Amino acid sequence: MVLALGGMLLAGCSNSGDAGHRTGPSASSAVTSPAAQRGTAGPATRFTVDPARVPTTPSAALGLVRAVTAGPDSYGPGYVKRPPYESDPAAWPALGTDCVWRQEPLPGDVLATFTRHSRLPAAGSKGEVRAAATVTLHRTAAQADQEMAETLEEALRCPDQQLRATERISGLNSIGSGYGTNGDTSADDCLIEMGTYDDPALGKGSTYYLWDQVRLGPVTIAVVVEGGKGFAQGDLLTVQARAVAGMETKVRTELGARK
Repeated sequence: MVLALGGMLLAGCSNSGDAGHRTGPSASSAVTSPAAQRGTAGPATRFTVDPARVPTTPSAALGLVRAVTAGPDSYGPGYVKRPPYESDPAAWPALGTDCVWRQEPLPGDVLATFTRHSRLPAAGSKGEVRAAATVTLHRTAAQADQEMAETLEEALRCPDQQLRATERISGLNSIGSGYGTNGDTSADDCLIEMGTYDDPALGKGSTYYLWDQVRLGPVTIAVVVEGGKGFAQGDLLTVQARAVAGMETKVRTELGARK
């Protein structure tokens, strides 16, 4: 499986420095990156948070992230809820030294985090697509920035990861970008991860794994898309970018400085 992390994708979301960068395989065809897609449709001005509008208590923060987190309607026609639809807001996913994901208590720098799971059921020759959206509110923008850096480091440390009992991702490549560089015209920071996804429940063989994460001030937004035999990589990137852009708009509306 060829993963288009080079070419236009590389230009769409690349780090201003070299830290956390993995060199991906060359693209066989140009694919517009999530960052470039969001930048084209999104606002051209940098987000400015209004500190007075940012929740400071866990309960208020949970209300915000629940209001922002994308559900099935955010991806396109045909998407439905995937059980368990909503995450436990007291749990935090952590990647162990053995490259296995586990649930841990919420870290002290996080006010609230929330995830919703969706899927596009298999139909005809097309396989099932799985998607999940996560929104996290940190106490400070610096702490949110640290989460972005740690996410980049995870792909370097563990290019092969165990997600759940039967679900694995492998061959991860990641790349990140700050605002105003390489197509990122909407978020303070963005990062992309790509690899292959395997789950016996989806049938034999590997499918695409796509992770897109952005930061707006103290808020991080992430959308993962998994699977979908018969779907072009560009189609999945478009679905992913649509959901991220919708959540970005909500964060701007809820927390942005009023003019």
